[in-house]
This record gives sequence, C-alpha cells and structure tokens, in this order.
Amino acid sequence: MIRVGLIGTGFIGKVHLEALARIGGVQVVSVTDTNKKMAEESAAMYRVPNVAVDANEIIRNPDIDVIHNCTPNKYHFNITKEALLTGKQVLSEKPLSMTLAEAEELVDLAEKKKAVTGVHFCYRYYPVVQEMAAQIKNNKMGDVRLVTGTWFQDWLSKDTDYSWRLEKSESGYSNITADLGSHWFDLIQFVTGLKVKEVMGDMKTIIPVRKKPKRQVVAFEKAADLEYDEVQMELEEYSAVLFRLSNDAPGSFTTSQVCNGKKSDTEFQIYGKDNSLAWNHNKSNELWIGHRDKPNEILIESPLIQSEETRQYATLPGGHPLGYHDAVLNMFKDFYKAVKNNSSDAGSDRPTFRTGYEEMKILDAIVRSVKEKTWITVE
Repeated sequence: MIRVGLIGTGFIGKVHLEALARIGGVQVVSVTDTNKKMAEESAAMYRVPNVAVDANEIIRNPDIDVIHNCTPNKYHFNITKEALLTGKQVLSEKPLSMTLAEAEELVDLAEKKKAVTGVHFCYRYYPVVQEMAAQIKNNKMGDVRLVTGTWFQDWLSKDTDYSWRLEKSESGYSNITADLGSHWFDLIQFVTGLKVKEVMGDMKTIIPVRKKPKRQVVAFEKAADLEYDEVQMELEEYSAVLFRLSNDAPGSFTTSQVCNGKKSDTEFQIYGKDNSLAWNHNKSNELWIGHRDKPNEILIESPLIQSEETRQYATLPGGHPLGYHDAVLNMFKDFYKAVKNNSSDAGSDRPTFRTGYEEMKILDAIVRSVKEKTWITVE
C-alpha cells in the first residue's frame, strides 16, 4: 500500500482526494490545511484517518511515501523541497514554483534524489487529447504549420470576485498566464511534440481595484455579500501571447478570466500540412479532424477506435464520455504506476518536474517580453 499525505484541501485538494480514492493500492493517511475546519471536513468526506497540525508533520512522517502539494503557489517550492529532502515522491500543483531559479533547483534535487515526480497538467489526459498526440507522432497530419487557441473564464469578471491568485505575494509574477497559460502551453508542447522557442506577450489588469473579503474565500466561491477592503490589483486577468514553435511554426494564445458567460472554455487548433486537429473542453470527448478535399470528421472517444497507445485512457465504452475527474485519475494512474515500479522520470511521457521547469521557462520569457515589449527567446 502506497501511503499518501496531502497538503492543501481547497478546491484542487478535493479534486486530488477524489481521484486518489479511486486508485487501488493507494491510501491517503493524512491531510492538512491552514484552514483546519476545511481539512477536517475533507478528511471526514474521504475517510482520511489523520488531520495533521501542519505541512511539516506530514513531510517528516516516515510512514508517508508520497506528498501531494495542493497549496497556493508561494508554498510550492519550500514544501516540495523539504519533501524531496526527506526522500518522498512528490506530485505538485502547477506552476512548479514562483521563479525559474526555484524550478531549476527542484529539478536538480529531484534528479539527485532519484524521485518520482509529477506536476498536475491533467488536461493532456483526456482520451482524445492523447489521441491527438498519437496522430501527430505517427505523422497522420503532416508537418505542423500553425497553432492557435484560447481559454476564457468569467469567475473574476466582477470587482467583488477575489482570489489569492491575484496577489503577487501569493501567486508570483503572474496570475492567469501562470495558471491557465501553463496548462495550455503544456497541451501544445505535449500534443505537437514541439517546444515553444520564442514569445511575444501582452498582459493587462482589467479590473484595477477589487473588493477583497475580510475572511478567506476558496476558488470560485461567491463573495459579493462579505465585508471587504478595496485593494489595488498587481496581476493580470488578461493575457495574449504570440509564439514560435521549434519547427518555426507560428502560434497565438489568448486567455482571460473576465469573459461573462465563459465558465472554463478551453480550445486549441493545430493546422498541419495534410489535415487539421482541434479540441474544445466543452466537448471534451470529441476530436475534430479537418480536411481540404473530403468531409471533415469527428472522432468520439472510444477504446474500440482510438490508437493502440491511447485507448487505455478511454476506460468506458463509446457514448459514455469521461470528464475532468477522469482526466485527473488518468494522470494519477500513470504517476502511481511509476511510483510502484520505481520508474525514472527521465524520458517519461508523464508531466514531471522537468515538464514544470519547461513551463516556467515559457512563463519567465512571457513576463520578460511584456516588460521589455519585444520578442524573447525561451531558454
């Protein structure tokens, strides 16, 4: 039995707990959160036997094998570093750290400790997203010529909406580019097999003053009726990026959290020499395949018609679509298979700390591009 400690029981912590409850041979034995009541409620809901006083109690527990770091960005580095130093395997939320230097240190330490690591880039684990990657890898669409996409939400569209992600001290030097942007660029790099080599970024704080609740609020909670203080915003809720891939194909990405009516509208399109591929989160079980000289196609997720290497992720018969929790579960299955087999991160198709480090390179280049108002090469 692999014994797990989870740190941070907010929205994403509960998503982790839900998936962990569905994996055989894995048991969550302890959780903690700065909000003790929230930790106790999560422990009761998922039958976790212990609520730890703090993160250190979990990290230093010799009976715990794996740490899930589900805390806000500012805690990622210290918690993950301490966990690695005590010999734990670690699965962290993204971004991997607050700075590029911190991410590099974590990658080096993980490799030195021969740790099994993971970063929660779960969107690549939708079955038809895996199929997109397989089709491109198997040269079914020809050379990638162009990539474009968006990610729109509305949960921060009012001045009464608030999140710790809007605070530089909690989030780092970016809000939405670090959050949704890291997921989106992971999708692009994973699916195309190409790297982002150059970026030109634009960011804007659309609501410059917000009403910050005087008590803690969790992600997506309505906070309009709470007592508040008016605070000046430092980080962006809008971001647009032009980029070049390693084969010199151009791309563009736009994202914002102030788009009324859009809950989590994610999509990306890849245009190749022979055909095109597109995926939208609102129709997550459909892969659109575009043609020039014949009718377009829609591939519906199914273990019977997907490629040999991707059908393992389509765990239900066609017509029974999987969802977000299942994408998380697919990722966790891959991670815990590596833990059980003591597999190396090197050469893995899983999102590891090195994957998180690559995303931090892109983020760092975008932020520098915004400041310098010019194209920046990704390290």
